[in-house]
This record gives sequence, structure tokens and C-alpha cells, in this order.
Amino acid sequence: MIFRNANTDDIEIIANLHSLSWQKTYRGSFTDDFLDNHVHENRKSAWTQKILQPSDNQFIMLCEIDNLLAGFVCAYGNDSEEFGTYIDNLHVLPELKGKGIGKELMKQVSAWSIETYNQPKLNLEVLENNGDARIFYEKMGGINHQTSSQVMESGNVQNLCLYTWEKFV
Repeated sequence: MIFRNANTDDIEIIANLHSLSWQKTYRGSFTDDFLDNHVHENRKSAWTQKILQPSDNQFIMLCEIDNLLAGFVCAYGNDSEEFGTYIDNLHVLPELKGKGIGKELMKQVSAWSIETYNQPKLNLEVLENNGDARIFYEKMGGINHQTSSQVMESGNVQNLCLYTWEKFV
């Protein structure tokens, strides 16, 4: 596993993995029309903005295996006084899940957050019906702090669980 910071050359590969992840994970949560016809354009636009106009507290780390994007994480340092650094995205190629990539990416965020902001707390939101991700986050020590409703990119409303860590180990 090789970890590196994202750059402008990575927009397309990040958008591709993000789109694939949503298509595999969110069928039934997002509309089929959105997943089949609009998700790639949506994700490419989002990643173009994130990479070309990054926030001062943004961190994007890629994990590569044999020159293949295996996973990525995007976080915003010290985003919340109460909950700390916010993990906005954490995605791993579906066929590589269960190999420790997600955990290693979360460790990268944690180390960066502590080093840059002296902030050990992490948080993220996950769809309530994304059982596999919730099991993973709970296995990683995350606590489901609260559930709330939100309008998603596809236009429908979903329940999101806020997972928090006092310190990721």
C-alpha cells in the first residue's frame, strides 16, 4: 500500500471510484436515474472543485496498490469544536474491502488531524441503511452519536448517522 496526497491529475480516478462506490452501495437509497445517468458527472464536478479550490483545512489522501487507486479519504481538519475533524469521504474499491485499506486511511486522517490541529476527535456521517459501513465504523470504535434526515444529491431524503471518535486508534 502506498499513501499519497491527491493532486489535479487524480480528479478523474477519484470521481470514478466515488461513482462506482455509490453505484454499488446506494442502489435503493439514491434514485436509479441518478446512479445510472448522473452520478459520475456529479462526482467529477465535486472533485474538480475540491481539488482545484481546496479549503484551507482539507486533506485528501489516496491509497494505491500496484498503481491502482484502491481507496481514498477526504477530511476537513478541526471542522467542529464538539466533534473534531470531519471525514467527508472514505471509499475503497468494492473488491478490496476487508483488506485494511479503510482503517489505514482513517489512521492517516487521525495522524494528520493530531499533527496539524492537535485534534484527536474524528466524525463522519453515513447513511443509516448502509449496514456494512456502519458495522465497519463500529468495529473501528465509532459511536453512533445521532441520526438526522438530509436531502441527498439525488434529491431524495435519507437518514444519516453521525459517528464520532474521541480518538481513533
